[in-house]
Amino acid sequence: MKKIIYIMDPHCGWCYGNSDNITAVQQQYGEQVDFELLVGGMWLGRNAPTGGPQLENFIKTHSPRMESTTGVYVSDKFYSLTGDASYTFSSLEPAAAIVWVKNNYPDKTFAFTKAVQKIMFAEGKRLDAAEVYHPLLQAEGIDVEKFNQEWLSEKNIEATTAEFEKAAPLASGFPTLLFQNEEGVHHLFSGYLNKEKTQEVVEQLLKV
Repeated sequence: MKKIIYIMDPHCGWCYGNSDNITAVQQQYGEQVDFELLVGGMWLGRNAPTGGPQLENFIKTHSPRMESTTGVYVSDKFYSLTGDASYTFSSLEPAAAIVWVKNNYPDKTFAFTKAVQKIMFAEGKRLDAAEVYHPLLQAEGIDVEKFNQEWLSEKNIEATTAEFEKAAPLASGFPTLLFQNEEGVHHLFSGYLNKEKTQEVVEQLLKV
């Protein structure tokens, strides 16, 4: 079985920058080859940074290059969020939202993930409250009440943690794109995924 594996993290700027490209490739080739999105758990526990001047300055220094390379928009509201000492940039909560959608509405995974990143980077929304996800869920026709009940449940957190563990030995940074076939897992790209180049590579893989 041939499969394209995309490893990302909701708080990863380059993953946000790639969101249009990877969803376009998935939509184009999704009927020809399996696509799997894995959340990587970039910032967890004690490694999750809290907002403040240091983080805000770091993000402001590095985001312009990502924006100019990928064409995505990073808002002043997001920069304000990076300076907010009341917010911890934990990957667990948004990753758990993505894993829940993936396990309950698998065909919505890529679109929902893209929307989650957009509401943070473009709208400056926190990702640690259920309410922030409600408009995204409603837009995709997803059961909001079921999400509220199960998002941070023990079962879903265990599933999310298991996905972190699955992704860890495969990821060489965020994002990482892999190709899996009978011979094993093969690294394709890390960092920026140029859509045209990615399409070219996928076309070649489908011919093998």
